[in-house]
Amino acid sequence: PPKPPRRCFVRIALACLILLLLPATAAAKGEPGIPDRALQKRIDKAIAEGAKFLESKQSGSGAIGAVTHRSEAQYEIGATALSGLALLAAGRTLEDDSVKKALEICQSRDARRAQAGTRSVYDTSALLMFVVKAYEGQVKARRRKPDPKNPRGLPKAIQAWAQETGAWLAGVQNGDGHYGYPQSRSDLSNTQYALLGLREARSAGAKIAPTVYMKLVERTLALQQQDGPRVMRTLPPNRPGGTSYRVDSGDRARGWSYLPGAGVVSGSMTTAGAAILTLCHEALVSPRRFPPYTKALERKVAEAIQDGFAWMDKHWTLDRNPGAGAPNWHFYYLYGLERAAVLAGRTLIGEHDWYLLGARMLTDDQKKDGRWHTGAFGGEDYEASDILDTAWAILFLKRATRPAVPIQPPVVTGGHSGG
Repeated sequence: PPKPPRRCFVRIALACLILLLLPATAAAKGEPGIPDRALQKRIDKAIAEGAKFLESKQSGSGAIGAVTHRSEAQYEIGATALSGLALLAAGRTLEDDSVKKALEICQSRDARRAQAGTRSVYDTSALLMFVVKAYEGQVKARRRKPDPKNPRGLPKAIQAWAQETGAWLAGVQNGDGHYGYPQSRSDLSNTQYALLGLREARSAGAKIAPTVYMKLVERTLALQQQDGPRVMRTLPPNRPGGTSYRVDSGDRARGWSYLPGAGVVSGSMTTAGAAILTLCHEALVSPRRFPPYTKALERKVAEAIQDGFAWMDKHWTLDRNPGAGAPNWHFYYLYGLERAAVLAGRTLIGEHDWYLLGARMLTDDQKKDGRWHTGAFGGEDYEASDILDTAWAILFLKRATRPAVPIQPPVVTGGHSGG
């Protein structure tokens, strides 16, 4: 066959050179956190199959799972509430029997415990999240404007319960500012759940004293590692497909551990610390700023959150709960990662597209019957729970957390401001 003219080769070479020099575009690289069509189909299918698995494990009483500690089932309200929250994320509503039954058993048991004075922070906080989400929007806003006294559109009885329960949570705060079960020493995990419960109570109109959040801020800042290795900050592109940059902004990888001054620093607890501070910031500036929460203190909070994400970047993994010697709690960490990132408005952690990477891993690892299974749960005293693993996986895939009032990362050069 005849040879093509020489100018054709020149044009092809120039076209290839231009393609090499152009920055990645949204079409070629994809926008951070946005799945392509094929991955979205896998995500939707995984969520649907996971929800079916949870429903298949619901007992006749309506309960779904528990935390098994030393062969004893515990925190059945919390496990059922988290499973119910996952079912709502998967598209179930109050009209579905699985949600109705889960609500009935949780609410009846909570009423008995409230009367007996035996509520727990974990159970009660998870239940607040479930109940408020389930009944959200049942009362329609007038003229399409939310009622400022009932912004979530809750029935009066549910709103009153949420407000009372939020007041109970505020009242069991430990003297050090953090939360236990209660009746026990403080830990970061219970504190995180208390903040999530308080957030839902406030969204239902509960009046929580700002001093509750000020104590939480002070304690959480004090419990973070006070120093750590410097980590370059990734500045995301200002447009889809644009160029990102790594700069030295003085960030240091500083994480949190489960207990104050003890235990290993882990991914699950570092995501908890960042989430706690983000939620405190939201409560202290919205609907109006609490004056003692000064701009200087806000800067320390922003710095601590940024350093928490720097720790996650430095110890990045999705295969396990990161941190040398950290307990398993793998899917608990993944849900914590989703929560911290969504609350803080982070589509990237360092250069890691946490959602797309996590979604690919979870859709690959789902079992044929719809469950997720780590093979281990926490430490030696905790039995594996496919139900909780599945609930946490669905909540991650659905990005079920409501974003918080944003707090901007600090502009720091040459080091930290101290504190």
